[in-house]
Amino acid sequence: METKGNNLPADPRQWVKDLEAIWQARDGVEAAKGFTKDAVQVWGTNQRQTGPELATRPAKWFAYAKDLNITKKYLAHSDDTIVASWNSTYTHPETGKKVFERGIEYFVFREGLVAEQHAWQHSWNEGDVSSTGDISTD
Repeated sequence: METKGNNLPADPRQWVKDLEAIWQARDGVEAAKGFTKDAVQVWGTNQRQTGPELATRPAKWFAYAKDLNITKKYLAHSDDTIVASWNSTYTHPETGKKVFERGIEYFVFREGLVAEQHAWQHSWNEGDVSSTGDISTD
C-alpha cells in the first residue's frame, strides 16, 4: 500500500471508496486487513475491541446482517486521520424488521495502517416514529 508521508494511504478518498466496496461485498477477510497489530476499535458506550476480536468482527457482522446494504462517504482527512460517514440497511435476523443506520467514523493511521477506529451510529427500525420536537433523545 502506497502511503502519503508515513501515515495515510496515498489517496484518502479512494481508500474510503475501497473500504465501501469491501463492505458492500460483505468480505470479512478483506475488511479485517489493514490494521496495526495493536489496533483498537472504539464505539458505543466506550466499547472496544483489539486483536483477534477486532479481526473477526467484520465477518461476524456480515453473518448477522446477511443482506447489509451500505454506502460510505469520505468527509475529511488530516496528516494521520480519515473521517467518513455511512448509511446502511439490513434485516434484523431475529425480528425480521428492516433496520436503518447512519453513522460517522474516523480512522487514525500509523505507517499506512489503521491504529485506531472510532465510530458513532444511530439505528432505527423501518416504520419507527421518532419524536418531532427540536431535541431528540432517540
